[in-house]
Amino acid sequence: MKTDRSQQPEFGRRVRQRREELGFSQRELAGDIVTASYISLLESGQRSPTLDLVLHLAEVLRMPLAELTGQRESPAGEPAEAAEPRGLDLVVARSAARSAAELGDHARAAELLATAYAAAVERGETALQLDLGLALQEELRSAGRQPDRLELLERLADQEWARTDPHLRIILLTELATAQRDTGRLTDARKSAYAALGEIGQARLTGTFEHVQLLGILISILCELNDLGQVELLLKDMLSLAEGHGAPVRGRAHWVSSIAYSQLGMATAARHHLDLARAELTAPDTPMRDWLRFMRSAGSVLLDDGDPGAALPWLEAAEQVGPMVDAPDETTRILALRARYELAMGTAAEVVGLYPRLTEGAAPLTGPDLVRANLVQAEALAALGRTEEAQALLRQTAALCDELTAYELAVRVWKRIDTMRS
Repeated sequence: MKTDRSQQPEFGRRVRQRREELGFSQRELAGDIVTASYISLLESGQRSPTLDLVLHLAEVLRMPLAELTGQRESPAGEPAEAAEPRGLDLVVARSAARSAAELGDHARAAELLATAYAAAVERGETALQLDLGLALQEELRSAGRQPDRLELLERLADQEWARTDPHLRIILLTELATAQRDTGRLTDARKSAYAALGEIGQARLTGTFEHVQLLGILISILCELNDLGQVELLLKDMLSLAEGHGAPVRGRAHWVSSIAYSQLGMATAARHHLDLARAELTAPDTPMRDWLRFMRSAGSVLLDDGDPGAALPWLEAAEQVGPMVDAPDETTRILALRARYELAMGTAAEVVGLYPRLTEGAAPLTGPDLVRANLVQAEALAALGRTEEAQALLRQTAALCDELTAYELAVRVWKRIDTMRS
């Protein structure tokens, strides 16, 4: 995101003065970050620097960040310590948060970003507020703080500047849809995703990575709702658009497709896309958290296909990698996958023993994840002859489906109750 334009003439003057002192050309200063012409425009005050560029310039020019951004300059001759801090000083917190995230300390990253975001809001610095807010919501997601993430995104999406910029609106609606999905507000998530999809053309994002990502999120929401009528058509659109992008985008498109085709009961297609996703995502630059989620998804797809033997290596790999990633919510989901595997292997007692850890641990399951865990637990109870307990749990689950407005799924739950009664 860009910094406030009003400060840029002085910022550009400082950059030019220091560059000339060091004898650097504009091309040398630009490096691989921007072009020489961009540096020229920056120095003349016609362009604003991004936060990453500020860090780059401070390093190349060998200047303290406070000096480069003008924090040591005081209005009307006041002492430096009396000067009101400017927005660019928040880049320090942004950088520290990025370092914490790279070390896997998402809780610390979220804490740093939350403080910086609050300061940006208080100062009314729109560009920094947006940049820090989007970074904060990602760290809140990684830290498993989904309700806080949702609240932040709702606040960002309600800003006037967010409602009037089509591109920005797509970004925020897409993130909002994922947060609503992850907190179980499935109908709201579907509404947000369709709203974003309807503005793709206006934002001139047709065929872009954002378009592919949005289709994948919408498909996942429809699958959670068991609203499968348009899923096949959306899958074709997503896969067609993804072909024009690199391996990470194609890999995620195949990943979503494997889950969706499994939900549709098309096991052969699900396995085909699972293999394609694995080929595309097996790369050193795939984040460990994403690879962990993929391993869990692969195990789930193979269990859906009735092949616990093929699912077991994926499950065991996820159980080994899980402790390396600071993601309590993922740890619980992997445990839920273990319960599904045990049920498939006929060890119902193991499932019943695992259930309390899914609902009472540090990161208990919620929303659609809880629905799935309850269904597995109910089947295990029934297998142990504890039919009344199973039916009671299924009635609770049907009520939960109604709360999530997942009515198609609720119907399936009631049908299972009727089957048990008979």
